[in-house]
Amino acid sequence: MFADYAMSQVIPPEKHIDKYVKTWQVSDKFGTVDSIAVDTAHINFQQTHAVERFSIANAYNGNLGSPLQSKIYFDRPGLNDFIFANAYAPYVRNIENNVFYNSKTPFSYLRYLTGGTNYREEDQIGFLFSANANKKLNFGTTLDYIYARGEYNNQAVKRFEGSLFGSYDGERYSAKGLIAYNNLSNFENGGIQDPVYILNPPFGYNTATIPVNLGVGVQNTFKHLQFFYNHQYSLGFERVAKVNGDSVGKEFVPVTKFTHTIQLDDYQRRYLENSAEQTFYRNTYYLQDETRDTLRLQRLNNVFSVSLAEEFNKWMKFGLTAYAENEIERYYFLQNNSLENLVYANTRLGAILSKEQGQAFNYKVNAEIVLLGSKIGDFVLDGFFAGKFRLAKDTISLRANGFMRLDEPANLLQFYESNHFKWENNFNKTLRTHVGGTFSVPTRNFSLDVAVENISGKIYFDSLALPSQHDGNVQIVSANLKQDFYFGKFALENNVVYQLSSNQSVLPLPSLALYHNFYFHDKWFDVLSAQIGVDLRYHTAYYAPAYMPATGQFYVQDKMKIGNYPEMSVYANLHLKRTRFFVKYYHINQLFMNGLYYSMPGYPINPALLKIGLTWSFYD
Repeated sequence: MFADYAMSQVIPPEKHIDKYVKTWQVSDKFGTVDSIAVDTAHINFQQTHAVERFSIANAYNGNLGSPLQSKIYFDRPGLNDFIFANAYAPYVRNIENNVFYNSKTPFSYLRYLTGGTNYREEDQIGFLFSANANKKLNFGTTLDYIYARGEYNNQAVKRFEGSLFGSYDGERYSAKGLIAYNNLSNFENGGIQDPVYILNPPFGYNTATIPVNLGVGVQNTFKHLQFFYNHQYSLGFERVAKVNGDSVGKEFVPVTKFTHTIQLDDYQRRYLENSAEQTFYRNTYYLQDETRDTLRLQRLNNVFSVSLAEEFNKWMKFGLTAYAENEIERYYFLQNNSLENLVYANTRLGAILSKEQGQAFNYKVNAEIVLLGSKIGDFVLDGFFAGKFRLAKDTISLRANGFMRLDEPANLLQFYESNHFKWENNFNKTLRTHVGGTFSVPTRNFSLDVAVENISGKIYFDSLALPSQHDGNVQIVSANLKQDFYFGKFALENNVVYQLSSNQSVLPLPSLALYHNFYFHDKWFDVLSAQIGVDLRYHTAYYAPAYMPATGQFYVQDKMKIGNYPEMSVYANLHLKRTRFFVKYYHINQLFMNGLYYSMPGYPINPALLKIGLTWSFYD
């Protein structure tokens, strides 16, 4: 995906590109625009693997495109009502990560990534095109394809993503839309049978011959189709625009804005076994020739809002928004070998108080409640406060955020039926309370993010891989420190995360996770940017969640600790005009270190191997 590629960098991107291309994202369901930097970074291009970019510590099956969960609690995205989508979130294009463009000339982008041993490579190829019909209207498309056979048996992944997007930015009327389709299929091997093949491999064994727990033909397929359209009409007045005290014309100032957003999500999931598996799973309810568990969710959301801009009040500058949201969900599932469907509907009302103009002090407070439907009583109260001030030659940035929310459990946690798992629950609502803050000094390359969260009635998957609700509270405390140092042409980037879970049997987390990146950066022949370095990832040992192929869920276990093993890579990045290239030797320490390099129980990361990547950007 192209949406995730905002990279840290020592030097700014090519300044001339800002003359040609502007990029932005939609930050909420009201279509609010959030500008982002164009992806032209010279530094850290080697971090293109979706797993590496997702978080500094992750649990996954060892292959690009396989189910993934961050080991850093506050890096995990919000949970989806379609619970099978959670493990694939980093690979899916949707409105939350899609990038919109405004370009003076057509802009296109090509990318090719590969790595791995012969006949077991991880290949990814991507394409993006964007063009403006005029100053106000832009359209674009993306295509992205992954085929990763994987170093271990029966873990091949195929992923196709395609999208069409567009935007119109008029004086009074504006709109933005997206159609995105994602199709991801991954074979499941149930993990390798014995860790001895990693700790002390028998003579003659390699990754392709290590015995695994599930045979050929066990496959998960996940599909997601999303349609999003947001349009806005503004009422306001015209005033004289001035630059340096001189009048340069008139500008339109919106005061009242009417907004409508429609979003349709179609999720599908299938778990397939060529012959019903009876040894790996505790239960097999239907002993037919094959297992074919299918489920589908269609969800339609409509949001209507009226906003008063900060200009409407001469004395106290703040904005007001009132909104109503209607949500309809339809589930299709098999029950007793027959196709059933259930429909749920919910209506929310909410309001927002905000001040977002100026840089000295900003805030935004949102409150909403479900008044009608299956989730009646659910509420959200959240907000943030941010400010900047100068201290000597430095700019200090402070941000505080928090929320309190009461949520009805996802319907699929209450009931589910498949060949290997069935459950019917009556879980209570979950209450989450969160308080956090960020202190950063951008001029010193320093930031510290601290957060505390309390969860009452947390729902998790227990040691039998069944959903369970904890009768009590779970607290999470986290401190995320980032500090980069620069010594002439050398740099050392550091990211240290400390986190504490009050109940490791319900929410297991490593107490410490580290990422360090040491490199040399220079510009050769006045045109070639070069970066050569080594990076390292590490986290302390803990009882990492295991993975259940039949449901695609991560569940708690207390049999095997994972961690206390570093993952080190060496790399070189080259950037010449519109072309970027990297070569990377991933997990190089496996060549001279012995250890259990598991990502989670049963699933090792890839051994030492070579990775290569190349991108081209075109502005014509």
